[in-house]
Amino acid sequence: KCVRALSVLQVCALALLAAMLSYLLRTAGSRLAVLVSLCGGLALLALTLARYREPIAALREMAERAGAGEEVRQIFKMLSVGMVCAAGADTCRDLGEATLAARLEFFGRVEILLLALPFLLRLFSFAWEAMA
Repeated sequence: KCVRALSVLQVCALALLAAMLSYLLRTAGSRLAVLVSLCGGLALLALTLARYREPIAALREMAERAGAGEEVRQIFKMLSVGMVCAAGADTCRDLGEATLAARLEFFGRVEILLLALPFLLRLFSFAWEAMA
C-alpha cells in the first residue's frame, strides 16, 4: 500500500534526485555515478511493477472471466519483453554500450514477433475462412 501512496511527482523527484546525484558524482570523476544511476533505475522499475500489480491482476481476472485469459497473458508477455528490453538497452547506452543496446532491442523485437505468431496465424486463418 505504501507504493500506491507515492504520487507521480514523488516518483519523478526520486528519478531527478538519482540523476542529479549521478551527474555530480560523474563530474567529480567518481565511478560511483554509474552505480547510483543503476540503483535509481532499478528503484523506479520496482516502484512501477509494484504500483501496477493490482490493476494488471484485475485485468487478467476480467479476461479470464471473458474467456480471453490466454490471449491477454500473451499480450502481457509481449509488453513485458518490450519494456524489459527497452530498460536493458537504455542501461547499456548509459554505460556507453550503444552496439549492445541495439542488439538487445533487436532481440526484443524478434521475441515479440515470435510471441505474436499465434495471433497472426489465427488472423490469417480467419481471413482464409472468410474468403472461402
